[in-house]
Amino acid sequence: MSLENIAIVGASGNLGALVLPVLLKSKLSLTAVIRETSSAKFPGSVKIVKSDFKLGSLTEAFKGQDAVISMLPITALGDQGVVIEAAIAAGVKRFIPSEYGSDSTTFFQGLTGFDLTTKTVTLVDGGKTRFTASTVAQIGRALIAVLSHATETANRVVFVESFTTTQLEVLTAVEEATGEKWKVVDANSKDIRAEGFKKMEEGNILEGGAALIQAAVLGKEALEDHTHVKGGIWNDRLGLKQESVEEEVKRILQTATAKQ
Repeated sequence: MSLENIAIVGASGNLGALVLPVLLKSKLSLTAVIRETSSAKFPGSVKIVKSDFKLGSLTEAFKGQDAVISMLPITALGDQGVVIEAAIAAGVKRFIPSEYGSDSTTFFQGLTGFDLTTKTVTLVDGGKTRFTASTVAQIGRALIAVLSHATETANRVVFVESFTTTQLEVLTAVEEATGEKWKVVDANSKDIRAEGFKKMEEGNILEGGAALIQAAVLGKEALEDHTHVKGGIWNDRLGLKQESVEEEVKRILQTATAKQ
């Protein structure tokens, strides 16, 4: 079974905007479900449906869709419950929640401790913790593969990756690519976690959540090392190639240089 008519919630967000171009390269028929107040623009091949994000409106928006992909950001995850209810009410065959792992953008967005502007890296717990990461392009390819392998992936947690690495390995790749030594700052995951909870209590969900994710990914407990997850990594089953830390670092640096 292959799922082809796909509604996306959060298609204009930080993750959605980066994954959408990959999805557009597939044969999927895409519909962006956006808020009535949104002024987001999409390519002509993407159908746009506006909703007040209440059950009735979302149910109507999802009718005729094979699957709903949620890419809601952490600040809007409270809305995911009603999105799920609407998908069920509309008879959607598959719902993919907004759970895409911890490194869903690039290495230089803060979560992995690298600051390209100042050439500084904050090594958490020594930088030796292994963590599994996926590029946004790989996330897009994985979504396409999951939808085209609908029977095998039904009701499963699907783990995919670009690579599993450490901060120190990334730092080596960065210094080789830039030809510069970077400044190193040491940090403790306990302190980062405490600061994250503090910010969450103050109502700063975005920064607080980011800190908690950083502590989970880079802390010595290695909570995001998926090397030995139950069921294994799905890359081979979905036809997804492993990617290279060194090549990804070079790509990011080239993109950053072009924007300057």
